[in-house]
Amino acid sequence: MSPRIFLGWLVVTIVTVVLAVFVVLDRPTAKFDPVSREPVFAKLRSDPDAAAKVEVKSRFGAFSMVRADGVWSTPDRFDYTIDTNDIRRLIVSISDMRYIERKTSIPERFERLEVDDVDGINAESAYVRISDAAGSVLAEAIVGRPSARFIDGSISGTYIREPGTNNVWLVSGITNVQTRLVPWLERTIVSLPANTVARVELGSGDGSLVLSRETPETEDFMLADAPEGRVLDKRKITSISRSLASVNLEDIQPRSELTLPDDAQTATVTTFDGVAVTVRLSKIDNKNWATFVAAYTGDASDQSDAAKAARASVDEINQRVSDWVYWLPSAAFESLTTKLDGVLEPKTDGAS
Repeated sequence: MSPRIFLGWLVVTIVTVVLAVFVVLDRPTAKFDPVSREPVFAKLRSDPDAAAKVEVKSRFGAFSMVRADGVWSTPDRFDYTIDTNDIRRLIVSISDMRYIERKTSIPERFERLEVDDVDGINAESAYVRISDAAGSVLAEAIVGRPSARFIDGSISGTYIREPGTNNVWLVSGITNVQTRLVPWLERTIVSLPANTVARVELGSGDGSLVLSRETPETEDFMLADAPEGRVLDKRKITSISRSLASVNLEDIQPRSELTLPDDAQTATVTTFDGVAVTVRLSKIDNKNWATFVAAYTGDASDQSDAAKAARASVDEINQRVSDWVYWLPSAAFESLTTKLDGVLEPKTDGAS
């Protein structure tokens, strides 16, 4: 066979293979029939709002989340509030599951699909049980990994196993179950946008730091009596001004269970509309713990809409934080405990 003929056949073969691949990828790999389109959990599917308790088990432990008077909380973290959006997302995703096809019933293959028993030392599976207020089970499954298969033209699907059986299914939808409790908590502690901050006071006595600016339009914070030959490090000042813009917890303890020492450091951030949040901070057992309290610093007789909104914000913050001690992320803790020397840098030629 001449090189020209061989090359021609090679090109034809490559084109044929490429076209075949596109044809395969363009069609669903799972076939549906009327039975396989049935919802996996018909009771939950018919009324997702009936869910009143969610239990999760994994190799990391077990916890539950319960709903009372429309509010989700967890008895495994002092009845702390659960993020409503996250738990709603889980309930809806499970209620939307529909059967696609039956998979392996061989236990030795369960680990590959991550539907093995959750008490295995390397198990990546998650047991989920959803029940209503009367305790009736609405859904129960060992949830495994997502499937990388094309279903109805898109990559979608999750492997599940019926608990106590070898019945494994590929079901529609992607359902990821968070197997640690803390990420389920309502994690926002306080939120004071940086553009609303008028004054920041960090610490007291030697090394204390007070920053302020006159109006929201003023770009730079000022430090009174800056030491000769030194200026503010704008990058660090920006970080401090944003320290309460969105503070999320790492964990919580009731104030009745954990008391900060008398020498805990303090930080107060005050907004232009008179909302002042004071934080007490202390490192205990290598964890950055803090308490929060809000106060209104404006004119108590002011009945303007802005003043009313500020006082309402203070009440809302105190209602949320008054019972808790929060483990803060390192970045927030470090910003709120910064000393004067930590925000100064040598003055260079041309610096003001």
